Amino acid sequence: MQNNLMYIHRYMMGQIRRIYFMALPESKKDMKSSRIYYTTADSAAQTIAQLAGGTFLAALMSHSGISDANIGIITSLVSLAALSQLFLINFFKRIKKYKFLVCATALQRALFAALYLIPLLGIGNVEKAVLIVVLYFVGQVFVQIGLPASQDWIASLVPSRLRGKYFSIKDSVAVFVVSGMMLICGMILDHFKKTNIMTGFNIICVLIIILTLINVIALSMMKEPKISYVNEHGKEMHGRLAKKAKDTEIAEKSQSILSEVKEAFHNRKFRKAFSIQCLFQLAFYICIPFNASYQINDLKLPYTFIMLVGFILNLYRIYITPRLGRLADKHGMAKILRFSFFALGLNFLSMAFTMPFNAYPMYILGSFFASTAWAFVGIGLFGIQLDFFKNEKRMTWLTITSSLSGVFGFLISIVGGSILGVLQKANLQLFGYKIYAQQVLNLTGFLIILFTVYFIKFHIETEKIDANRQDGRVNI
Repeated sequence: MQNNLMYIHRYMMGQIRRIYFMALPESKKDMKSSRIYYTTADSAAQTIAQLAGGTFLAALMSHSGISDANIGIITSLVSLAALSQLFLINFFKRIKKYKFLVCATALQRALFAALYLIPLLGIGNVEKAVLIVVLYFVGQVFVQIGLPASQDWIASLVPSRLRGKYFSIKDSVAVFVVSGMMLICGMILDHFKKTNIMTGFNIICVLIIILTLINVIALSMMKEPKISYVNEHGKEMHGRLAKKAKDTEIAEKSQSILSEVKEAFHNRKFRKAFSIQCLFQLAFYICIPFNASYQINDLKLPYTFIMLVGFILNLYRIYITPRLGRLADKHGMAKILRFSFFALGLNFLSMAFTMPFNAYPMYILGSFFASTAWAFVGIGLFGIQLDFFKNEKRMTWLTITSSLSGVFGFLISIVGGSILGVLQKANLQLFGYKIYAQQVLNLTGFLIILFTVYFIKFHIETEKIDANRQDGRVNI
C-alpha cells in the first residue's frame, strides 16, 4: 500500500513537472495553439472580472447596505491590490518559469464566488461589508500577483509585428463571451430581484466557479517559451540536474525595490509609458467606479436593459476591434490609442449629461462611445508598454507600472468618493434641474482625457519604436 502511494505521488509530481515546468513550444503550431488557449483563458478571466465587479458587485453591495461612495472605493481595491506586485519584484526575477505561478494565482479567482454567498450569512450589514472587502481584496491580490507574469508570458508568444492583430482578435472573442454572459446574468437578476435575489446571487456564484476552472485548465494547456537551466549542449535540465545547477549557480545580487524603481524612471521611454498609464488611471478612477451605482440607484435603469444595450454594442465592438488592431500594426499603437481615448472622453461627457428624464437615450449614446473606446484602450496601453520597455527589463517594468499606477488609481478613487459625498450633500441645482455628483465627476474625467489625447499626440507618437525580434519565435 505504501509503495502504491509512493508511485502515485511520484506520478502526480511528474505530471505537474511536465505540465508546468517542461511545456516548451517546439513549433509554430505550438505557439499558435498556446495563443488560442490564452484567448480562452482570458475570456473566462474577463467574464469573472465583470461578474465580480461593476453592476453585479454594485447590486450585491447595495443589497448589503453599502453607500454609493463606498461602493466606488471598494471596487477600486483592484488598484490597491496591485501594490503587492512591487514587493515581489525580486521573487519574479528569481523564478525561471511563470506558468505554475500564473495558474496557481488564477485558481484563487474562486474567492470571488464566495462574495455572492455572504448575504446568506445571518450577520449584520457592517459585518457583511467587512467580509466583502476582505474577500474581494484578497482575491484581487492573487490576480494582481499573477498579472505581470501572464502579460510577459503572452507577449513572448506573439511576434511584435502581429500584436495589434492578435490582441484585437483575442479581445473580440472575450467581449462576445462576456457580453453574452452579462446579458444572461442581467436577466437572471431582474427575474429574481422582486422575489428572492439571493437565488440570482447563488447562480452567479456557481458560474464564477465554472469559469475559474476553465481559466486554469486553458492556462495549463499553454506552452511557455522560457528556458530555465541548460547543460553544455544547450538542452534544458530538470529534476536533480536542475537542482544541482541551481545550487552551483552564482546568485545574482538582487537590486532593492527602490533601486529598480529609480533605474526604471531614469529611462525616458519608461517615464512616458508610465505617464500615459497614470493619466488613464486618473481619468478612469475619478468617475467610473461610481457610475454603476448611479445607473442602478439614481437613473433606475433595469439590469436587463443595461445588459441588452451592452450586448448589442459589444457586437459592434467585436466588429471594429480587429480592424483597429490591423490599423495599429500599420500606423502604430499610439495613434490609434489617441482616437480611442477621445472616444472614452465622449463616453464621460455623455454620462455628464445623463439624468433620469433622458437616461435611456443618453445611456445608449454613452455606451456606443464606450464600446468604441474599449475596443482598443486596453490593447493600446499594453502595446505602448511592450514597445517602450526593454525586453530584459520587461517583467520588472510591467510590475512597477502596474503596482505604482494601481496605488495612484486607488488614491484617486478615494478622492472621487470624498468629492461624491460632498456634492451629494450640497444638493446642486442648475436651471431648475438637480445636478448629480456623478455628472460632475464624469465631466472632470472628460477634461483629463482631453489632456491625455494632447500628451499622446505630442509626446508619445513622436518616439521611435525599437521592434522586439525575439517574441513569437521558437528558440529550442
